[in-house]
Amino acid sequence: MNIIKAENPIGVVVAFGGQTAIKLTKFLDEKGINILGTSAESIDVAEDRERFDALLESFNIFRPKGESVMSLNDALTSANRLGYPVLLRPSYVIGGQNMTIAYTDDDVKQYMDIILSQGIENPVLVDKYMMGTELEVDCISDGEDVLIPGIMEHIERAGVHSGDSIAVYPPYNLNDMMLEKICDISVKLALSLKTKGLVNIQYLIYQNELYVIEVNPRASRTIPYISKVTGVPMVELATKIMVGKGLKDLGYGTGLYRTPPYVAVKVPVFSFEKLNDVNSKLGPEMKSTGEVLGVGKNLNEALYKGLVSAGFKTDFHSKDRHGVLITVTKQDRYEIVNLAKKLDDMGADIWATPETAKAIESLGIEVSVVNKLRDDNSIMDLVESGKLDYIVYTGKSDKKSIADYIKLHNRANQLGIATLTSLDTANALADIIASRYNQRNTELVDINCMRKEKGTLKFSKMQGTGDDYIFFNNECGIITCPESFAIEFSDRHRGIGGDGIVLIEDSDIADAKMRIFNIDGSEGKMAGNSIRCVGKFLYDNDIVKKDKMLIETASGIKTLSLFTRNGKVSSATVDMGKAELMPDKIPVSLDGDKIIDRTVNIYGNEYKINCCSIGNPHCVVFVDNVDRLNLDKIGPQLETADIFPERINTEFVRVVNSNTLKMRVWERGNGETPACGTGACAAVIAAVENGYCNKGENITVKLRGGDLIVNYTDETVTLTGDCNLVYKGEIEY
Repeated sequence: MNIIKAENPIGVVVAFGGQTAIKLTKFLDEKGINILGTSAESIDVAEDRERFDALLESFNIFRPKGESVMSLNDALTSANRLGYPVLLRPSYVIGGQNMTIAYTDDDVKQYMDIILSQGIENPVLVDKYMMGTELEVDCISDGEDVLIPGIMEHIERAGVHSGDSIAVYPPYNLNDMMLEKICDISVKLALSLKTKGLVNIQYLIYQNELYVIEVNPRASRTIPYISKVTGVPMVELATKIMVGKGLKDLGYGTGLYRTPPYVAVKVPVFSFEKLNDVNSKLGPEMKSTGEVLGVGKNLNEALYKGLVSAGFKTDFHSKDRHGVLITVTKQDRYEIVNLAKKLDDMGADIWATPETAKAIESLGIEVSVVNKLRDDNSIMDLVESGKLDYIVYTGKSDKKSIADYIKLHNRANQLGIATLTSLDTANALADIIASRYNQRNTELVDINCMRKEKGTLKFSKMQGTGDDYIFFNNECGIITCPESFAIEFSDRHRGIGGDGIVLIEDSDIADAKMRIFNIDGSEGKMAGNSIRCVGKFLYDNDIVKKDKMLIETASGIKTLSLFTRNGKVSSATVDMGKAELMPDKIPVSLDGDKIIDRTVNIYGNEYKINCCSIGNPHCVVFVDNVDRLNLDKIGPQLETADIFPERINTEFVRVVNSNTLKMRVWERGNGETPACGTGACAAVIAAVENGYCNKGENITVKLRGGDLIVNYTDETVTLTGDCNLVYKGEIEY
């Protein structure tokens, strides 16, 4: 008031000060101070339970059933009338302060004793708690039109404060009917409250019905986030509206704003490592102290960026084992099995407390049992062992359980073990760990130069001996992050589907340049099957009209000789260059001049290996029967063995006769594929070096995708096989 008296302003803005400023509105209005934007009367309608309920009823809009109470007896009566669980909270609160979910009368008594001892002016709100999908909408209203720049969906279900939830824009699991309903109700509420400026509305979807949780006639924490990713200057628009401008004057109208071609996530950041002895368990009271923004082409890429930026460890694909402890309440046990299966599929070691372990074991998942804090072989012993990366915990809310959890969390925090108290967050993290995204294959998005709409790219899906890759003409350089492209478009469920992508680019030293990226986004140096298809692409599209051409690769320039039928290339021979047998050039961490028929022990199993490089590193293992091998198990073990510092492609080969080999292949980054051109070359090299085949002769290598012909001499290796166009198309990116 001293400042107001000194400055004598034409009005005061409360909309940008959060809940703290909103709480001052009534006082300022009573003093005759002009509130710019949404009036004090409208703010009170949104904050007052009974007035707001009356507004919702006038539009037949649902909200969770609730009542206002001023005493313990009233609170108990309301909770039992509504049915447990219930959400207890004071009105006019900031950050969910003093909110709790009560499951029993004892929870209500404990909560009301604390609240009443502080003295209250405003009533306590008792709401029926419904565990559904939470969404929030940011709107800008001028009193006549309502612009909706963004609708966000939370990863965590209702019950976790919106400030502590991961918010996804645009909503990832919302059907069009519900989207239309949300937009319609948002416009009605903003106009009926006579808001002028920003308004944030929180919704709940429970059993396919839409409920309004609350309306905040002010800026929310998501305003900067939505402004960045949509390009709508929300604060600027709201400010101009407060001083008399209209949305139409500013170039906008009513309705949902155009969705950009990105997915953005807001991930909360916490400071528990600096705040000792606090209960870090997520709930209706906000505990985050910051947030990060992740932007990507799809949900997984955006979530990966957000989680990594928030400090989560996502590298579960290194050679070390990773451990997760799971201990959850009775009501969460039926949900935990899905998370446990994801972790088991990733090869994580799982520990659990006895009852949780029983639920996990019901799926046939191996789990080690640990006891609670106060027993022998306890959780704390496991925490101190150094075997854990994550703890997933949903415990009871009584004082003893909270004290035990705080002790556990503090020690885990000191040791760098992340603790997750929401199963939704844990599931999202597991999905990202299981995805193929890492810091080397995500697209760098310039927040100042984001595209306003999706573009289109032409592609050719091509096959060489069953190996299918997606080919792009990238002479113009439009694809700047092929690592990310490879993950998205190689997906056979949601993308085009393939073993990877190939970019064809200009070259200063050859007819064209080829870059190849595996399904996990890692870049390959060379691909014998794909390079033949590159020749077909260049010839058939009249880019390079030669039957002999030079192609630049990451492992040098390769010569192609093309065979044509009816004016189209049908097959090709590739001069792969000289084979490399020196261990340090492959690379493989073993001594000697060659690694031929060398016995090694990998993950407790003995193998006789043969190693060479023919553009890519290879390990060849001769076996009696390739069809009976469990490649899903032994392939990853060999790929990530310590002796192969850059991972390895592994071929399992049976010698049929001196001119025929049968092979299955496990490619690094791709898993088992129908064929591998450089792998077929490696198989022949190993067979010749072992005396099974003759140098300088054509050797047929039979694969699931077809036959390849390899000729190995001291000077070079040639590879011959088919190349086929599957189809051409166009994609959005």
